[in-house]
Amino acid sequence: MMGAELLEAFAKQVRSRHGITYLPDADLARELGISVTMLRAYRDKELTATQAATLIERHGRAAERRLTASAIVPIVEFFELDATWTAQGKTCNLFSPKDEETGKENRYLTGLRKRLTEAHGIYIFHDSRGRAIYAGKAVEQNLWKEMNNAFNRDRGEVQNIKRAYHPVTRGAFGGGQVKIRKQAVALYHIASYASAYEVPDGLIGKFEALIVRSFANDLLNVRMETI
Repeated sequence: MMGAELLEAFAKQVRSRHGITYLPDADLARELGISVTMLRAYRDKELTATQAATLIERHGRAAERRLTASAIVPIVEFFELDATWTAQGKTCNLFSPKDEETGKENRYLTGLRKRLTEAHGIYIFHDSRGRAIYAGKAVEQNLWKEMNNAFNRDRGEVQNIKRAYHPVTRGAFGGGQVKIRKQAVALYHIASYASAYEVPDGLIGKFEALIVRSFANDLLNVRMETI
């Protein structure tokens, strides 16, 4: 097999994967895990079976290194949440990219929201002490949408706090008995920080399972036994 033929087959796959029509030699060499000089040497001669196998093996190793480097990419960690009601007033967003007083967009928050809408992966909500209280994954939906869904989801009896209820009677302060009752709350009541990580689709479930098992005694996840 001619080296040019094999290299063009590799280049065609890369162009298709990235949706491009032109691939410089430097990028193809990086994809294959070889130098540009070696790439051009391969292109100009007929390859033996051993040389072709070596090139394929180098390509596999380079792909493995790329996967390792991109396996988990932090988008934001321990980001302080600012629960903001949507225009309809029915749900809360993690934060608003606009300043409530001036109405101007915050460039950092706008960029963070855009990044979350572009990525899939895993996320963690933390309480005011920084302790993990909920972990989830975003596979079909992007992180921004999935995190906001979890932020507002009705958690029933699983997620609650205890509050004091004062009886209403005549006078400024009545003599009735104060009762302590459990009240179900959404995550936006108790989550103070959030972390989000971009993860390749095929690894999202495995990383979520790892996190849930790591914080099993702290998290409020319901179906923990199925992860």
